[in-house]
Amino acid sequence: MSADTVLEGARPPVPNYAFDPSDPWTTTMQSGLARAGLRGCHVYEVGVGSGTNVVFMLRECGAELVLGSDLDPRLAVLAKRFVEQAAPELHDRFRPIHGAVNLIDVPAALAETAEVDVVVACLPQVPDPYDAMCARFHVAQLSAPAGTVSQVADHIAHYYPWTSFHEYPYNAVGLGLIEALLRRVRAALPAAEVVLNLSCRAGKEVLLRLLRANHYRPEELASRIVRQHHGTDISFFVALEAAIGGTGYERDFVCEFYRDPHGYEPISAHEARERLAHPGEPVYHELCVLRGHPERQRWT
Repeated sequence: MSADTVLEGARPPVPNYAFDPSDPWTTTMQSGLARAGLRGCHVYEVGVGSGTNVVFMLRECGAELVLGSDLDPRLAVLAKRFVEQAAPELHDRFRPIHGAVNLIDVPAALAETAEVDVVVACLPQVPDPYDAMCARFHVAQLSAPAGTVSQVADHIAHYYPWTSFHEYPYNAVGLGLIEALLRRVRAALPAAEVVLNLSCRAGKEVLLRLLRANHYRPEELASRIVRQHHGTDISFFVALEAAIGGTGYERDFVCEFYRDPHGYEPISAHEARERLAHPGEPVYHELCVLRGHPERQRWT
């Protein structure tokens, strides 16, 4: 089957988790990309979505070449079509990597990205509530089963399989997929920068520590307070608060949610979940775009 036949018969043709150009996650990421110094660079986007960011990086940021892959094999095809339609003069500067690509761990991705300068990504930071290990953790802390959210079409856009990334230390706070990406980029492209669009629900300081722990010097490029999606289950963060309570680590890890759109009124993950049970009571959290500058290897 050719790549272009993947989308045939698919309804809707654009998966509802492909980035909407007006979505605050997209606009925040693009604010960061505009400050990332991409002119003349070869860029690889992990999780290419509909191709919105590809056009932005080529047209607005002056990237020389953009590569893109996605776990959903339809999206590389969709991105190619979008670039051809939205920016036909630039379409030859975008190369999609076809197939279901998880991070950069397949031969095609490794071969294509050999001379990449920057890796950009916006990946899930919430463990899948249907993941077996996550469900056990949830029950242990809250005495209630996880998996209260339906597994709809955009499930993989909100969640990642927690058990699969158990070996990574920051998986404990919902950052296992992000840490896996950092380690794989570091191994395959040691001189490449990373630009990540991240939620600060686990705490911005934790995000900065994650980058430093994986030998990147963090730099904040953009930030915005956004409304928490009502369809995303945040019980994992509630369970984390319960697990940490009374351990002495409460100051080191604080989930960051807000009652107001300006970030002036912090609330706990528990209160955030209670408010999300009522659609008229919004919850907010911060998004930030962080650039990681690779640190030089130190030889002893």
